[in-house]
Amino acid sequence: MLTLGISTSSGQFALVMGENGTVIFNSEDYQLAENKDVDVLISACLGKTGKSPGDITNILVDIGPGGTSRVRTGIAFANSLSYSLGIPVCPVSSMELAGLDAWENYALPVIATVKSISGNAYIGFYNDHQLKGIRYGTIKEVVPELVSGLDGFAVVGYHREQIISLFPDKKVIDSGCLYGSVRILIEKIDLFKDRALIFPRIALPITEKTI
Repeated sequence: MLTLGISTSSGQFALVMGENGTVIFNSEDYQLAENKDVDVLISACLGKTGKSPGDITNILVDIGPGGTSRVRTGIAFANSLSYSLGIPVCPVSSMELAGLDAWENYALPVIATVKSISGNAYIGFYNDHQLKGIRYGTIKEVVPELVSGLDGFAVVGYHREQIISLFPDKKVIDSGCLYGSVRILIEKIDLFKDRALIFPRIALPITEKTI
């Protein structure tokens, strides 16, 4: 089983390829001058692994929330490749990637955030090996509700320092990360593969209107 994973919600596109659950290519390990272009990453991935598009058996794509144009571009690419190859595409939230990554490191509940407009943010809450939900609003309004009753938690995303300053009496761990690593798509594939979609069902982006 050859799996292609595409991350769309970080500051740039990231791509990972795995074979039977083992990572064989991760664009985060390379300095690719044109890594804003997902086509360049695909070409680099296939060139370095010696694989062809026809070898890919399934696709996992990060559906955000994240930068709107980048998320939509990445999802459109994943859906198109899925259709052309006749293989499934599996949607995974960026909040779940961030939560899984931080949970693996700290074994604590995780607050993950993505910056939005007008002072708002997408705010994800991950606990007990599950993404419990995604909220949209301000950090000051939403985060206290999510962490009420917790003694400690980890934070991922743009608002880490702001969140830490709100809770001087809690143990708040700064992950130092803005987003979860794309490698999670391969390393934790068993958690995602039952969500696979076959055309005409397609992956759709997470937006403030859909959460």
